[in-house]
Amino acid sequence: MNSPNRKWVGHIAALAVYVIFGINPNCTKAVVPQYISPEMFTAVRMLFGTAAFWLLDLIVFVRGHRAGISRPRVSWRDMGVFAFGGFMLAGTLIAFSEAFRYTSPSYVSLISATSPLIVMLMAAVFLKEPISVRKSLGVFIGIGGALMIVLFSWRIDANAQPLGLFLCFVNILFYAGYLVLTRGISQRYGPITMMKWIFLYGSLICVPAGLPFLSAESCLLLLGHAPTSAYLNLFTVLIFATVVSYFLLPVSLRYIRPTTVSMYSNLQPLVTACVAIAFGQDIFTWNKPVAFVLIAIGVYLVTTSRAKGDERCS
Repeated sequence: MNSPNRKWVGHIAALAVYVIFGINPNCTKAVVPQYISPEMFTAVRMLFGTAAFWLLDLIVFVRGHRAGISRPRVSWRDMGVFAFGGFMLAGTLIAFSEAFRYTSPSYVSLISATSPLIVMLMAAVFLKEPISVRKSLGVFIGIGGALMIVLFSWRIDANAQPLGLFLCFVNILFYAGYLVLTRGISQRYGPITMMKWIFLYGSLICVPAGLPFLSAESCLLLLGHAPTSAYLNLFTVLIFATVVSYFLLPVSLRYIRPTTVSMYSNLQPLVTACVAIAFGQDIFTWNKPVAFVLIAIGVYLVTTSRAKGDERCS
């Protein structure tokens, strides 16, 4: 059992992860699509992640080799899972960036808060994980909050265009599928090994898809014609949302329960909405806080519902 001091490390790491996830949509909206096309933004992010994780893997390998520590080899079967995981991650990031053509950071983040609910449903179908009455109630309440965004917003808020909201849901479906798919291999390989292959395979999809959009009109950011603030936002996405968060999340899971970590996802739409409204990227409407409360209740019910034998976990 972890000491209280070590558990605080886990809580701080989880808090930092979801604050980063909450700021990420704001930074993305600041550059997409005004200074860079969604397709090229995704390609740049995927390439940066690939380079960063392969460099980190090289550093870890060199240090491990000097210490006489060997790392596990990736089987061909697991390599296939990594490749499919790269496809799912590519779909996630493409839908995420494309959504900003039609909607605001607040809506992207609010709908993203339903991800634990979608993951739970997919796990029940593909991994045969049981669903309790408490989880079922949480699913209906959380999805009710997401539907409130769609049904009560798109006629009164220009940021809530149906295509943008649809892309948000596509993003979540790809992300949920990615989590379910990579659950098994995440227990056999370290996060750097996983992400270096997944980002590499994802780059094989995103880079060719983004190259046709590399032009002076759609990629001002890459051609040096954007303001300094745009580059700062891009830097934030690449360094923090793409690399740092992937280090902090495993740290949080090492010291506190996964259900406890997932509860911090409730902060994401709140952080996004506050930053978006403060910087004029969005407007305040009555349905946003109501939808957030419903989604938070749903996620709480799902993530605190324990399966048999879970009570013994610390």
